[in-house]
Amino acid sequence: MFAQAMPTPIVIADNDSLRECVQQWAAAPAVALDTEFMRTDTFYPKFALLQLCDGENVWLIDPLGVDDVEPIKALLLNPDVVKVLHSCSEDLEVLQLAFGCLPVALYDTQIAAAMTGHGFSLGYSKLVKSLLDVELDKHETRSDWLQRPLSASQHQYAAEDVHYLLPVYQRLVADAETLGRSHWLAEEMQNLLSAATQRTPDEQQYRRIKGAGRLDPRSLAILQVLASWRETEARACNKPRGHIVADKEFLEIAQQQPDDISALKQLEDVRHRVVRQYGDKLLALSASVSDNSEAYPEAFPQPPSKEVRQLIKDCREWLNNAAEARQMAPEILAKRVALESLARSKEAGTVELPTALAQGWRREAVGSDLLSFVEQAV
Repeated sequence: MFAQAMPTPIVIADNDSLRECVQQWAAAPAVALDTEFMRTDTFYPKFALLQLCDGENVWLIDPLGVDDVEPIKALLLNPDVVKVLHSCSEDLEVLQLAFGCLPVALYDTQIAAAMTGHGFSLGYSKLVKSLLDVELDKHETRSDWLQRPLSASQHQYAAEDVHYLLPVYQRLVADAETLGRSHWLAEEMQNLLSAATQRTPDEQQYRRIKGAGRLDPRSLAILQVLASWRETEARACNKPRGHIVADKEFLEIAQQQPDDISALKQLEDVRHRVVRQYGDKLLALSASVSDNSEAYPEAFPQPPSKEVRQLIKDCREWLNNAAEARQMAPEILAKRVALESLARSKEAGTVELPTALAQGWRREAVGSDLLSFVEQAV
């Protein structure tokens, strides 16, 4: 069991206190980071707390009291200090918005755990229990992190989220070295940072709406226009997408294609508030879609054939065996969408690895062998 007692967290709530800590952080080989934020009624997360641990001390940095971002930015961009986070995709968004940059020398312990045989998508508490035999009480998961002052219980919870992260990181680094996967991990962390800089274009937001694949071409074109408008509107007024217009409302409008306010009001899934606030705009957007089918968006692929479904199943079985032999989670090796793409290419007559499996460590780990397996499949 990890026996090091957690130090009393140091609360930083002003710029002078923050500047005093910078040199200490910069001298550490690695620091553990976590963020607390709220996102119940906004498009963008409301940054509420930054936790940091250098292995000796834990700091709780209050962004509501600290407005000098440069010391934290300098730390995030320091390539000599590894920034250790767990399941960091949302944290990266918060850091980017708060400090205008992403951390250099990133290490995500959730991904590292999946690549070193400890399970896929493990939560922080389960990983700490598995590697350090420490039981954490996640009692403040739904806490109000924007309240001030924060309670002693919130301080404890926030501090625990980084206190155990560095020993977990050290164990995972050692495991990766033993397995010869350190370079795989380094590459995956760069992939993670690259993904964090990419934003789905507004005109592609319709593809994220469940049920869009069932629409006819014109309805899909209407949905594309509506979803693109909503994305712009949500960002402009900082409201969640569903608080503006819900997905199911868009789907009904795209399918029924009402041509006036009266018809729009008759739609069962469309709220009165939406009609009152956005009705004219939604009708105008729908009417703006031309009858020129050549301008319609790319259709969703048809459901896979029986033969493709069987090949996907065979690929999944092959992948599970390969993952077991490599002591890795199969989900980190390949997603279903990659296996489906590979199986469809077989049906089309030219077997081709999807990009995710055709380059980097995944090609080395399974891509080339999986390609041969599919090529030889009957």
